[in-house]
Amino acid sequence: MEQLPQQLVNGIWQGAGLALFALGFALVFGLLDVVNLAHGATYMWGAFFGLVCVTRLGWPLWAAIPAAMIGAGLLAVLLERLAFKPLRTLTTGSLVLWGGFLVLLLGFVGVRQEEVRAGLLGLGAALMLLGLVQDYRAPRPLLQRSMPYLAPMIASIGASTILVSLAQGLFGAQPSRFPPDLFPTTPYPLGQAAVIAPIQLLVLAVALVLMIGLHLLIARTQTGRAIRAIAWSERTARLLGINADLVIAQTFFVSGALAGASGALLGLAFNRIEPTMGSQIELAGLTVIVVGGMSSIGGTVVAAFLVGLLRVLGVAYVDSSFRDALVFALLILVLLARPQGLFGRANSTRA
Repeated sequence: MEQLPQQLVNGIWQGAGLALFALGFALVFGLLDVVNLAHGATYMWGAFFGLVCVTRLGWPLWAAIPAAMIGAGLLAVLLERLAFKPLRTLTTGSLVLWGGFLVLLLGFVGVRQEEVRAGLLGLGAALMLLGLVQDYRAPRPLLQRSMPYLAPMIASIGASTILVSLAQGLFGAQPSRFPPDLFPTTPYPLGQAAVIAPIQLLVLAVALVLMIGLHLLIARTQTGRAIRAIAWSERTARLLGINADLVIAQTFFVSGALAGASGALLGLAFNRIEPTMGSQIELAGLTVIVVGGMSSIGGTVVAAFLVGLLRVLGVAYVDSSFRDALVFALLILVLLARPQGLFGRANSTRA
């Protein structure tokens, strides 16, 4: 019991980092009723974006974290245009975007000559940019349809596999680390029973700021009202004049930015970044949104802190091998007692 205050501190800051990751899951699910299984890969790329900014570009940490958020947010928008939107609405821009992506992928993995590779990468990037512009400006889609129920999930699995493979090719399979002197390591005492490291305090502070910012975005802004309208009924929102495709892209950007912040912060806190790190947090994130109530923002935050505490206490007082077992036991109990989650609605309306 003497360790309990310290374990509670550990569970709180880790729960804050997990909440940032899980909120991105909840946003996309609440908007499209889709579980984006490429979210873990976006989290991983956010960590690598932050690492590259610090180690290769020489940026300070205060600039690297926002850059990681922007990079991960743009990556999430690109994933939405490539993997999700063509399942709903196919345009000429979508075809050009996919052609550019295939050329870019060929430049990454299919050619060894540097000059040819550089040409393919440049051509692929130009075609993708042209495709994005055409996609947004398309006056009439080539094909419009309802998304098959499992197709977005399968598409996100494929996207995740591609992103992980690209990261392994670019950064290698071995863990990468931030410079050891990047952040102070002297812990701050919290009374006589617990301490908190500066990086752990940074994770908690940034997470709380971003949570408050997300709440204000959803509750107080025009974009937030549009997101809530589409989450309630996309068809009605379109009839009211809301640009649903733009709002969906904005939501994916916010979702990816939250994942990027979580990846950069937790990657720095544990000082271990690797291409498969997204799979290690993805199941915990899915558990959080189910326990919290799927599309409930407040429920996701509460569930993230609960799961974070349970994981830490499980390691401290039971055994590290039972950490995930305890989390999934909580998931099963919640599903048995309250299938819609702790803060979810029993019925939802979508059209």
